[in-house]
Amino acid sequence: MHFQLTCVITFLLHLVVFSQCARILMLSPMGTRSHIYSFMPIMEVLAERGHQVTVVTAHEPKTETPSIRKIVISEIVEHLEAGWQSFEREGPITAFLHFFEESSTLATIGYQYLMRNKEIQNIINNKDVDLVIVDAIMNEFTFPLIDHLGVPFIFHSASTGPPWSLAAFDVPSAYATVPSLASEFKSDMTFLERMLNMVFDEIFLIVRKRIVLRRLDDLVRPDFPNARPIEKIERSAQLCLASYHSATAWPRTLPPTFIPIGALHVRPAKPLPNDLQNFADGAEHGFIVFTLGSNALVSSMPESVKEIFIRVFARIPQRVFWKWETGTSDSTEISTNVKMVDWLPQQDLLGHKNARLFISHGGLLGTQETIYHGVPILGLPLGRDQRRLKSFITEYNFNNLAKAEEENFGIKLEWSELTETLLFNTIEKILQNPGYLGNASRLSQLMRDELAPPKEVAAYWVEHVLKHGGTKHLQSKAKDMPFYKLYMLDVWLFLMLILMFILLIFYKFFAYMIEMFTSKKMKTE
Repeated sequence: MHFQLTCVITFLLHLVVFSQCARILMLSPMGTRSHIYSFMPIMEVLAERGHQVTVVTAHEPKTETPSIRKIVISEIVEHLEAGWQSFEREGPITAFLHFFEESSTLATIGYQYLMRNKEIQNIINNKDVDLVIVDAIMNEFTFPLIDHLGVPFIFHSASTGPPWSLAAFDVPSAYATVPSLASEFKSDMTFLERMLNMVFDEIFLIVRKRIVLRRLDDLVRPDFPNARPIEKIERSAQLCLASYHSATAWPRTLPPTFIPIGALHVRPAKPLPNDLQNFADGAEHGFIVFTLGSNALVSSMPESVKEIFIRVFARIPQRVFWKWETGTSDSTEISTNVKMVDWLPQQDLLGHKNARLFISHGGLLGTQETIYHGVPILGLPLGRDQRRLKSFITEYNFNNLAKAEEENFGIKLEWSELTETLLFNTIEKILQNPGYLGNASRLSQLMRDELAPPKEVAAYWVEHVLKHGGTKHLQSKAKDMPFYKLYMLDVWLFLMLILMFILLIFYKFFAYMIEMFTSKKMKTE
């Protein structure tokens, strides 16, 4: 009897677990490696909780969770990579035009490769998905596919929130205090900066809506003739999981469907490989970590720029870890305090006790890592200097470094102004001024003071959507309101008309009284 009862209980438990397991599809065919680093911790937690997770990317995701199914569309990678030859100085208008020009090109390429994939076709035909999580940046062409599947979907943003995601969730505009992600402004803006801050984002949203999204609608219509317009699909997302953290972003009001999960990928340092460990441990004056992220190839930088770094590193007592994709440099002038490697365990180096400075392009994930480990940053942003779309719109390096300068834990330099003297003096300034290290340590404590691990928070909200079939109970009516209603323009206009009417009555009354008084006075005389 006891054995039979045990079998029944076990069977019922299996039914409960099965009923709670969901088939989750993560779509990021146009996401860069940094985007993958940002969302994979969430996928791993969901897989560990028993969900069937499928990840669609251009790059092979690195994960220790074998149950995650990976669909890698590697043909897209060559269109996402960028070299130093594309780092051309552009004005904001030229960069703006290039964005929309290349967005259409990259979307067409990405969509074609996506639809050719047999595994994707099986998903489309079988509709064996319960929920979709989609990378919010440069993956709008996947929205009709999501609409076809007819399941709830969630945005994941590898940034603090691109303008269109903020607009889709009706995040209140804060142009007076929150700089645009593509700007270099700080929170204390002048009148001109506030005006440019608002105008840039609003024009961007209008052009994206009227041109880019309509082009995408035309692109996908042959395969999904019954799909809603992409703009409407976008606004039907249930949640946005954004890499937003107060240490790297300016405070702003967020609706309950916009979930901040910033710095979810950061972790304590692990032991280094022996050769790197010995080099780091032997750094009597500390060491510097130099990398430009996963997109830009440092090995293809101009010879003149490379020589600046070589000469400066030879002059400083600190050791340097230099990420160099080809493994080593052909130059014979590399000083012995520099170690060039094609792969850097970035977090493990930043978490080492001898880490003193992080030289970076200022990407969001790297900035969050250096803050978590309490290391100051010297930023050399690539975003505005690259013609390639992915760097212009997915990194937001200028915004991250503006925040670093405002919090005084880092300094930003321009590639166009870089000289040996400037680079050397800036490194010395950061290393010799304890204020930079102190501020980095202060922000590190803030980042570590969390109610719950961000990846657990993200997993909770994903399961919340699955459990309740969406987030209708959290959705604001603001999403369905026209602009004039949302900002009470009709009410203000009505009140102004009433005020004007009252003032007009007073004016007429006093005019009449003055006229009466004047008339009586004239009769008396």
